[in-house]
Amino acid sequence: MSVLVIGGTGFIGSRAVKFLLEQGEQIVVMDLFPNLTRVEEIKDELTIVQGSITSIETIIETIKKHQVSKIINTAYHLESESEQYPHEAIKVNLLGTNNVFEAARIMGIKRVIWASSLAVYGDKKRANGIPQNEDAPCLPLTVYGAGKQFSEFMIHSYNNKYGMDIVGLRPSPVYGTGRSTGTTAWLSDFVDMPVRGEVARIPPSPEQTLGWCYVDDAAAAFVAACQHEGKCPSEIYNIGAFGATVEEMMGIVSREVPGTRVEYGDRYIYYLDVADNSRIKRDIGFELKFDLEKGVKEHISCALSRFGERDI
Repeated sequence: MSVLVIGGTGFIGSRAVKFLLEQGEQIVVMDLFPNLTRVEEIKDELTIVQGSITSIETIIETIKKHQVSKIINTAYHLESESEQYPHEAIKVNLLGTNNVFEAARIMGIKRVIWASSLAVYGDKKRANGIPQNEDAPCLPLTVYGAGKQFSEFMIHSYNNKYGMDIVGLRPSPVYGTGRSTGTTAWLSDFVDMPVRGEVARIPPSPEQTLGWCYVDDAAAAFVAACQHEGKCPSEIYNIGAFGATVEEMMGIVSREVPGTRVEYGDRYIYYLDVADNSRIKRDIGFELKFDLEKGVKEHISCALSRFGERDI
């Protein structure tokens, strides 16, 4: 039996794959455009399938061929793509996600772990700095967030109608080395660029408070939910989002990487900045390993390994 990780060569998925391998799992990775550089050192231990979640036939064929027993799905059009091409986003984010749920149902797979997002909450101003739990009202502002909310509804529907064990995880914005494109690339660049001796260009202003989640914590949460013994007690779990300002984050970088240069913008980041993570701790025993300082320092260490040591 194997675990199918859809989006398994992506930013979060590739880390989850490594953690699952360490636990002795057989892994099948499915990606539309597999990024083998992210799994270079372990690619010989993986079965890699090129395919899209918009094809339920491809998902079912992969499940059959490789005797899949559990699924992690992180495949999704990101927010900027979803706003620019909403029709395509609906095909991938809504229909594609539901194809994974339906393929699992058809093939008798109960456990599916899927990447939702704190984008479902809408504007963080509504929370007024008070940590929000999974039962707080959701008022998404974007095609991306609305799509996540719809799929959360479908999780509840599939679990109730078919006795499945589909779980949605809501990570806060995830940082770490390895994000390469799009409007979220700055969540890598704020460390990667100074390590390379370049200017870090940060879209939000320094005084903005954001939620944070280090990539290894996000990946570990997916693995913990996937490997939980017995049915997961809840359908939705928050991950991360402990509030800290952009200035605090860059202060850590500046201390650890002398000569750090930074340029700030004024983009408003609406994502919830403080979330209650107590439910996932209570239900499956998962806790974040990285606070902001520990996470940024680990990010710096990974960036130095990736881009080469500097005299810092």
